[in-house]
Amino acid sequence: MEIAGTKIPAGEPVLVLLGSANRDPRPFADPDRFDIHRDARGHLGFSHGVHHCPGAPPARLEATIALRALPERCPGLALDTGPDTLVWRPSMMRGLLRLPVRFTPAG
Repeated sequence: MEIAGTKIPAGEPVLVLLGSANRDPRPFADPDRFDIHRDARGHLGFSHGVHHCPGAPPARLEATIALRALPERCPGLALDTGPDTLVWRPSMMRGLLRLPVRFTPAG
């Protein structure tokens, strides 16, 4: 079998890396950069078709509420390093090793 120009011999194991979903630069320009305004239509965050997560609508609502409330309730919260110095976890599960922030209470 051949997938995207790569031949896979019969009997060879194939590993599906969910951490690589939505990382294709063709539909997702600059996929390594966090962009909350990115057009994410077609992303696989909640799967697709009959396997689509039934909890997707409440999860989206919860994220929307939290992301709006955080800067309103914690206006002194800021990244405590340059974005280029953030270190990502070296595994299939994408995430930061640390997210250094600073908080200056209002008032």
